[in-house]
Amino acid sequence: MFACMRRNGSCLCGALTYEIDGEIAGVWMCHCSNCRKVSGGTGNTILVVPRARFHWLTGADHRVTYAVRPTYTITRCKTCGTPLPADEDEQHVYVTAGTLDEPLGVGIINHIFYGSKADWERDADGARYFVERTTGPAATVGHPDQT
Repeated sequence: MFACMRRNGSCLCGALTYEIDGEIAGVWMCHCSNCRKVSGGTGNTILVVPRARFHWLTGADHRVTYAVRPTYTITRCKTCGTPLPADEDEQHVYVTAGTLDEPLGVGIINHIFYGSKADWERDADGARYFVERTTGPAATVGHPDQT
C-alpha cells in the first residue's frame, strides 16, 4: 500500500519545517549501535525519499551536523535537538519518521542491521501496554496489535 500526497514535518520547537511530495512506500528501521546511541532507543526509523521530492520550508539554516564517526553523521535542530532529515547520498534524503506531523498510514518495510539489535529489544514476559502514561487507562498485557 502506498500513501500518495504531500506530507509535512517539523522539529519539536517548530523552527524547521519541510514537505515531502509523492508516495511513501514505508518506513526503514535501523538497529545498528550508532543509531541506538544517537536516538537513545532501539534505533532510527527513516523514510528514504528521492532528493527531488524533499523540500525545506523554513529553518534550513537552523541545522547542525555532527560527524559521529567517519562514515556516520547526525543532523539536529540547534534549538531543540530533534534528529532531522539528512542528505545521506547523492539521490536520497533520509527523513526521520518521527518528525512527520501527520500519521503516515504505512508500516515498517525494512529492518537493517537487525543482527546487531540490542538484546533488550523485545518484550519481557507479562509486558504491559498503556494507552498513555502509566496513570492512564488500564494496561493490557501482551502487545495490543497481536491480541
